[in-house]
Amino acid sequence: MTNKIQIIGKNYRMREIGQSIAGAKERVQKLVGIPVLMKINVGRGKSTLLKGEVTAVFPAVFTVKSDDGQNRTFSYCDVHTKNVLFLPRKD
Repeated sequence: MTNKIQIIGKNYRMREIGQSIAGAKERVQKLVGIPVLMKINVGRGKSTLLKGEVTAVFPAVFTVKSDDGQNRTFSYCDVHTKNVLFLPRKD
């Protein structure tokens, strides 16, 4: 099965057809303890970059400790809907 992005109007950031929250959870679990670069959509076309490490996974959320020591919490729904993207980190 190929992954296709469903296009509704001009919104190309909708979820991928054939993917599930469980799939997003599995992808995040594989990143525990690995340094990551995250692109976080904060709304109205704005985004921020966060360098950190996935420290813990829970049934509904996961936590990321940023390089400056702050802990941030995200839901798997954010990953599923591409509000949080994991990018290759080149350090």
